[in-house]
Amino acid sequence: MSTADENVSVPPTRRAERRAATIAEIKTQAREQLAVEGTGGLSLRGIARSMRMSPAALFRYFDSQSALITALCVDSYDALTATMVQAQEAAGADPGAQWRAGCAGARRWALGNGAEFALINGTPIPGYQARPEETGPAAGRLMVVVATPYLNAVASGDADPDATLVPALAAGPLLGGDTDSASPVPGILINAWASILGFIAGETFGSLGQLISDPDELYRSHVRTVMRGMGFRVDTSS
Repeated sequence: MSTADENVSVPPTRRAERRAATIAEIKTQAREQLAVEGTGGLSLRGIARSMRMSPAALFRYFDSQSALITALCVDSYDALTATMVQAQEAAGADPGAQWRAGCAGARRWALGNGAEFALINGTPIPGYQARPEETGPAAGRLMVVVATPYLNAVASGDADPDATLVPALAAGPLLGGDTDSASPVPGILINAWASILGFIAGETFGSLGQLISDPDELYRSHVRTVMRGMGFRVDTSS
């Protein structure tokens, strides 16, 4: 057989297509439940009823409620990651502009997808505990996107980690940790991202919009303040 023949992709079977479509519909129904009932209101029986399926039939696609939640968490991490990547790419080559754009993209996604944001950054779901081996890779991909503009800024001299008050620490596994190497950078990134997520959570779940007349401008100033705390040397006024 020729190389060309070996590289020809085999289209999915009708059975595989139907299975993929059913899984997608189950996830859509679950997201709609989460949007209405919150993270504690997910019901496999309710999903099965909406789809005119028996609960037993639903278990052929997800063997437990936890398995469905895990799949939704992975999808949410990936969607947030994709939004931030798109925003960073549109911002050009400047690391500072990329950081600001990524933060703006994260907020935009969270405000438009509150239920999915709650899955990965909100109140824990009763009885559910994410397994690091299942959600960790997706969370790690997100952290790579969060970290890349800052790492590029450090490499180009546009940010100085030593100008911060963060101590040298070793990175954990989601940041590609090397326990033999300590630097302020892992702590700077965690502090910065936690601060960004905290603002977004306050706006998504709380009453921030009622506390300030212009949350858009406040968020932009918050991002600039976070950048100064990260040791960015570039102009953070824009």
